[in-house]
Amino acid sequence: MVLRARDVMTSRVVSVRPDTTIERARYLLTENRFSALPVVDDRYRLVGIVTTYDLLRADGSSRDAVEVGDVMTRDPLSLAPDATVPVIAHRLRHYGELRVMPIVQGGMLAGVVSRGDLLTPEPSFGPIGRLLSRTKERPRTAPKFWDGEVRAGATAADIMTPSVDVYDLTEDMPVAEAAALMRAHRFSAMPVLDADRRVRGILSEADLVPDTLSGRRTPPPSTVGAAMTTDVVCVRATCPVHDLAHTMVNNRLRTLPVVDADDRLAGIVSRGDVLRATAAVPTE
Repeated sequence: MVLRARDVMTSRVVSVRPDTTIERARYLLTENRFSALPVVDDRYRLVGIVTTYDLLRADGSSRDAVEVGDVMTRDPLSLAPDATVPVIAHRLRHYGELRVMPIVQGGMLAGVVSRGDLLTPEPSFGPIGRLLSRTKERPRTAPKFWDGEVRAGATAADIMTPSVDVYDLTEDMPVAEAAALMRAHRFSAMPVLDADRRVRGILSEADLVPDTLSGRRTPPPSTVGAAMTTDVVCVRATCPVHDLAHTMVNNRLRTLPVVDADDRLAGIVSRGDVLRATAAVPTE
């Protein structure tokens, strides 16, 4: 059975309008731990998408951007509910920064599919199963390290998730186990460590979502070590928050491992951490 967008998408979507303030979008992204928000008009037609990357880039820009419409990607790529999972995976991999694919039906936003939704898609068991999968509420399990406390400060050490609170992976771990862990806790990337807790690589959702339409005939990797990205940018705990944002924007990184003087993992900083550290909850 071929899984389609309607089988795996999230239909209860948090969206914003082009005239929503950047502060409000930042709050929604950080509060819900999203990487992107669809932007719709007053008829719920998709007109754009705004990401954590867009907001970090806006914060470091000299432009006087105050609304989502000033920083969003206009006319984003979208697919129909009957698009197959292999097509979604192929589009997400080959169109740059995409982690979320909007699903549009009849010109209106019907849902979104993220890379996390593609890690271990649930079987739909025919028309009834597909109906249930579209209507059920998908639980949003908070990551182990997220306790609701806003970590604010001037350096990576102030805002990072400490290493003792971070799930880490080893190179010999099966990719299926890693994928299940990432999906269960809504991680977009996880560090891969050696026995001395030095960073060997980063495993992201993009590394785990297979692209069966790429034309490659090599079998998918079976272990984390074979799938992970080994070219990893790390930062020291003393790195200023401004420099963290600059590094993430310039290198299009979602996660930065923080290492100590012995190059052992001290913590992890995500785009959301950088936004959350400076975000003020907007008034309604």
